[in-house]
Amino acid sequence: MFNKISRSIYKIEVALAQIILSLIVILVFSAAIARSMSYPIIWSVEIAKILFMIICFLCIDITLKKNKHIGITYFVEKLKPKAQTAIQIFVLLLMLAFTIFSIDKGVEIIELYKFRLFNATGIPYRYVMLVIPLSMVLMSITIMAHIENRIRSLKAIKNTGETERSDMNKKVGV
Repeated sequence: MFNKISRSIYKIEVALAQIILSLIVILVFSAAIARSMSYPIIWSVEIAKILFMIICFLCIDITLKKNKHIGITYFVEKLKPKAQTAIQIFVLLLMLAFTIFSIDKGVEIIELYKFRLFNATGIPYRYVMLVIPLSMVLMSITIMAHIENRIRSLKAIKNTGETERSDMNKKVGV
């Protein structure tokens, strides 16, 4: 179930990331050209920062889906498949707890910044800070898809009695 949702979200995330990165490049290049001609675009830095923040939080989930986030697997890879999978599930549950905690804190940040505005554009900070809880919700879905896959692999190990190493690099939603 979560794998289907994650796959659908992945396509949207990648398209958005490509669009936002293109916008950042165009904006920064245009601002540099305008500045060299003595016509600086005052708001360009703020918009570039906002877009950069959005793309960073968006790409955290893309990286998680591809299972390319940082991890120390040396010792885990030495274990039997069942133990590997159990540790993976435990770590994923810790990550899920962190994302749920971050959703709550992200909502607090939105409330905290409700009256603060970006200087040059007048955009309220709270609209930009929406990216924090939203990205954590997306990450939670991805993590649940990873957990779903690990539980399936645990059942497969139990049913077939496999002695192969479990696949720690399985991608979700890609």
